[in-house]
Amino acid sequence: MISKETIKFIAKVTIAHVATYMICGMIFATILDYEAHIELIGFKSMDEISGLTVILAQIVRGILFGIVIWWIKDSIIGKRLAWLKLWAILVIVGIISVYAPAPGSIEGFIYLAPVDDLPLTLELSGLEVLLQPLLFSIIVTYQRKKKREKQKDHE
Repeated sequence: MISKETIKFIAKVTIAHVATYMICGMIFATILDYEAHIELIGFKSMDEISGLTVILAQIVRGILFGIVIWWIKDSIIGKRLAWLKLWAILVIVGIISVYAPAPGSIEGFIYLAPVDDLPLTLELSGLEVLLQPLLFSIIVTYQRKKKREKQKDHE
């Protein structure tokens, strides 16, 4: 059976993911004008993407993050530099070492052809891919750290 504490943790992680995803996405999409160049790398145009689908997909993704982070939380959260450790795990497993040939990944380096004359705005989009999990990691580890401190105060 899933405990109330587990459900609360997964819900907080999901909210942190959806919030950081949406905030970083809106900021970077505006600053870097993704819409003008996004199709160059094979993405759908923004007109073809349903906002509801994006939100629902990120909720599912947040739940999956919550489940996995729940499993490893005791070895990371509450420890020194927890935010950095969680961020490193997300970047290494979720960006660099993915099994599919994605831009920025080892497989992508091997199998994807470089895009000639890629606009600077798309070159800088990697910042979003690194910043969002960083903010997410800080929020998740801070929430848990506060909870642990509160529990110690009550003992």
